[in-house]
Amino acid sequence: AVRDFYAFEQHVKTARAKRSAEVPAEWYEQPVFYFSNPAAMFGPEDEIPYPQPSEELDYELEVAAIVGADGEIGGFTVMNDWSARDLQRREMKVGLGPAKGKDFATSLGPVLVTPDELGDLSLQMVARVNGEERSRGNLGDMYHSWEAILAHATRNTELRPGDVLGSGTV
Repeated sequence: AVRDFYAFEQHVKTARAKRSAEVPAEWYEQPVFYFSNPAAMFGPEDEIPYPQPSEELDYELEVAAIVGADGEIGGFTVMNDWSARDLQRREMKVGLGPAKGKDFATSLGPVLVTPDELGDLSLQMVARVNGEERSRGNLGDMYHSWEAILAHATRNTELRPGDVLGSGTV
């Protein structure tokens, strides 16, 4: 399974402000996520199929925690949650989603790093498109911790080795 969380307060505030909305109080109470498509996973150099009929392909710089054999976080890698923004906007007006605006591609990799190898999670992250910096953030700015994300993801269900837990946009 692929669960993509919404763990960075600044991203939530920015996204909500674009729609003239406040961050709902419920967002602070627990980490929330949507399910993404495990059949649409891509590597870091793979060509991404352009979603039809979208005209607004976008990226989201994230980190993914990969569930290990013991049900805990086995490693971390870079994640790109691709988005068809025009499709997503229409879906989100219905109040259920995202759906087709998100389920065509998620990129992972290129390296999986174990928690003990990684150490401090206050890491600078940078996204570049054709060499041009487009976004920057720090993994340490997550409002909801990896512990809270893991606890919420496992509530009333079982995680399996290889399951992906996305951080949401840095």
